[in-house]
Amino acid sequence: MARRSTPAKKKKTAPRGKTKTGKKPPKKPGGFKRLMLGAAMVAGAVSAIIAAASMLELDRAAHKAVNDLAKSSPAPDTSDRTDQPKQSDMDFSKGYDAPNRPGYMVERVPEGENPQNDTETIPEPRVNPAPKVAPLPSPEKGFGAGTELAWQKFATHVPDTGNAPVIAIIIDDAGIDKPRTERAAELPAPITLSFLPYATHLPEQVATARKRGHEIMLHMPMEPTSRVVDPGPHALLTSYDKVAILNEMSWMLDRFTGYVGVNNHMGSKFTADPERMAVVMQVMKARGLMFLDSRTSAKSVGYQEAQKFDVPAIERDVFLDDADDAAKISQMLDRVESVASKRGYAVAIGHPRDLTLEALNKWIPKMQAAGFVFVPATDIIRRNGVKVTG
Repeated sequence: MARRSTPAKKKKTAPRGKTKTGKKPPKKPGGFKRLMLGAAMVAGAVSAIIAAASMLELDRAAHKAVNDLAKSSPAPDTSDRTDQPKQSDMDFSKGYDAPNRPGYMVERVPEGENPQNDTETIPEPRVNPAPKVAPLPSPEKGFGAGTELAWQKFATHVPDTGNAPVIAIIIDDAGIDKPRTERAAELPAPITLSFLPYATHLPEQVATARKRGHEIMLHMPMEPTSRVVDPGPHALLTSYDKVAILNEMSWMLDRFTGYVGVNNHMGSKFTADPERMAVVMQVMKARGLMFLDSRTSAKSVGYQEAQKFDVPAIERDVFLDDADDAAKISQMLDRVESVASKRGYAVAIGHPRDLTLEALNKWIPKMQAAGFVFVPATDIIRRNGVKVTG
């Protein structure tokens, strides 16, 4: 029997236009897309050029402002100041573990000179304390009538103390050692914390201290007499001309905000230079700040220069911890009490050290119970008849 033959199966042919892999080649972007891409690139380049031009314009404006202020008084003579030491490159970012713990270096007084001697003679007791302060700056161009100056705007206010003797405690070198700065902010009375500008996390530390009712100052490094003592980066040196001083001050003053004024960190050499301290007071006046003369030298002219420029100013009466010694700190606290009792007010400066903080924690409540009132630095100025508002 014959078998029916079956037709052979036809092979399927691959569709035209397809490769063996079955993938289509990528299409090139069309003309419209290329046009849009090119436009975006051009727009980005134009934006970058505009931003660069804006930055250059701002830089020119800032440089012009510095030059204008630098020309406002005679330039200091630097012909005999060529042997000044250069600024240190020490790293202060590690806080109190930095080399030699620079945040706690208290400038030693040269032999034959003792700034404490200027407080040995205490005036007779006064019913209404009238501290030695410079008057409130009169309104200038840029400060309209009724405008709050920085020392007024950021002042910490306390109730009127009447005739009670008052004490202003300033804690210098704040910010470097954050744990001890925090402990200082926990002291049981309103104090003034003066922050070093090269500390880290300054806005956060300042905000915390202000929330706790403390007043803030900027602790400005200045050149000491001793060449072996390092005041830190950006310190003001007597070898600097006006423009250099203004540039360094601008860097420091712009590090944070919320402070009422400035006091000098070290500076026994710089504060004795009238021409350079005049530049400092020009800036204090322009920014509406007060000045506290730490008086690291009996030759300081800080207060006198502040008077010339009508900058509100006060002077330190007692250093609490020139020596990190409990017995000596106790002696200095007794001196603060004596000055405040006889004169009606006292201004004392200390540092965030363990012994100092321990002593203050015990001493402050004792003094409060005895009728003394602790006030911020601006309250001493206000007692001269200057009303602080805001």
